[in-house]
Amino acid sequence: MTRFERFTLILFEIMKDWNRIAGEIMKSEGLKATHALYLVTLDRYEEGITSARLKEICQKDKAEISRSLATLEKHGLVYKEETNNTRYNAKIKLTPDGKELADRLNRIADNAVLHASHDLSEPEREIMYKCLSSIAENLHQTASEDLLS
Repeated sequence: MTRFERFTLILFEIMKDWNRIAGEIMKSEGLKATHALYLVTLDRYEEGITSARLKEICQKDKAEISRSLATLEKHGLVYKEETNNTRYNAKIKLTPDGKELADRLNRIADNAVLHASHDLSEPEREIMYKCLSSIAENLHQTASEDLLS
């Protein structure tokens, strides 16, 4: 197995399992696993963030963000705080129900990460996160360059 295959298979396995966990939680709310990412992200910004900023943070396209926010708003989990009597560039915030679900997701995610890394020491975890951050940054930079030359 090449380094690339090993690396991507490990990442896909992690994401598949997390999506399964998040999917089970979100299914009970009539939502999809992808909505969990937005709720957890919005929970980090009590003052709210624009949909453009959410797009940057979550690295999703504008249409996906727009559809998901409409769904979350319809379910009473988020709302748009108007600025100058307009929803244009409005800040997206969690409702109390959205906050409650985001807190639940965060608790479950924390427990899942704790369980998944229980056999790693704290120094090993720090090295793992440092390595993953470095790889992500380097891949992002590489993806921004012209790879065909």
